[in-house]
Amino acid sequence: MKYALFIAVKDLIYFFRSRFALIAFIIMPVFMMLMTGYIFPKIQSTKNMSIVVFSHDKGFENMMRDREIESFVFVESEQELRGYLIEEKADAGMIVPKDFLKSVLVNKEVAVKIIPSPSNPQMAMSASQGVMTTLGSSLGGSQSQIDVKLENPSGGEFNYYSFMAPGIMAMVAIMSVVNGLAAAITMEKEKGTMDGIMTTPIPRSSIVIGKVLSQTTRGLLQAVVILLLAIFLFGVNVEGSLILTFFLLILGTFSFIGIGIIITAGAPDQESSQMILTSITFPMLFLSGVFFPVEQMPTFMQYLSKAFPLTFAADALRKVMIMGASLPSIRMDVIALALFAVVTLSVAVPMFSKLTTT
Repeated sequence: MKYALFIAVKDLIYFFRSRFALIAFIIMPVFMMLMTGYIFPKIQSTKNMSIVVFSHDKGFENMMRDREIESFVFVESEQELRGYLIEEKADAGMIVPKDFLKSVLVNKEVAVKIIPSPSNPQMAMSASQGVMTTLGSSLGGSQSQIDVKLENPSGGEFNYYSFMAPGIMAMVAIMSVVNGLAAAITMEKEKGTMDGIMTTPIPRSSIVIGKVLSQTTRGLLQAVVILLLAIFLFGVNVEGSLILTFFLLILGTFSFIGIGIIITAGAPDQESSQMILTSITFPMLFLSGVFFPVEQMPTFMQYLSKAFPLTFAADALRKVMIMGASLPSIRMDVIALALFAVVTLSVAVPMFSKLTTT
């Protein structure tokens, strides 16, 4: 038993001497408590919602304008409505059919469509309830014949997985590349094979780029598997360009991979690098909007989410895949991802070369 205790004490001393592992060891539970304590949103009041409305019934539109319903913003076309949702100027969209007002007044059943924002589909569910209340009060309580239907932006029955798939694709591609690259570099450092590679005339930048390309290919293949499953098993439709979709996946990967190289190159061993990467990537999964809408988080967490490239990658992919957005519509996300990639890789490549030659 004393030998077992001796080994346990030895491993603990080694662990606590590792500066990188100790920092990650402390940060991880702190992040967990902060996330579980603050990330889950409180129920929001529908009074503060912004709903962009395209009405085929001008009589209804004029009546709502006269009553100055603050939550309703009227537009002239469905295309303009989509623009509001892509640019996140509204929480949800609503399409009102022709002769809506007449049907309600004669107690004839009629349906309005609620289209979720790609960044916050949960809000559409609250919006559907808020719309019923607003319409009922505006029409003198005549809401029993109004049927509110949630609809995908591309048409058809609301499919929540359409909103999940883009974020999951980005998450898997980035996580696969970063973790795979970390394992590959630290393993070669520990085995000594990296020293052999560094003695060759191959440029240091070529070594880094080669490993990045290898891991990126693996990450993209996994993203393709997710996309195919989403299409054939869950009925997800890709409304935008597939070329733009894969461009965003590649850019998203390069935006984060520099961080992985910096941590991996600076960590003394594989265990420390994995712990540090986990301490960064695990909170990123919750704060980037893949599973929880960023807009429903506390304000300080919304700012914190901007520190993760996955936030911008997931947002851009949703807009392209769900709303069919073009490159100009997602230019701010693309610029943010490009800046992450340029800055982190500019630091990572020289740092990798310096540390692998010492």
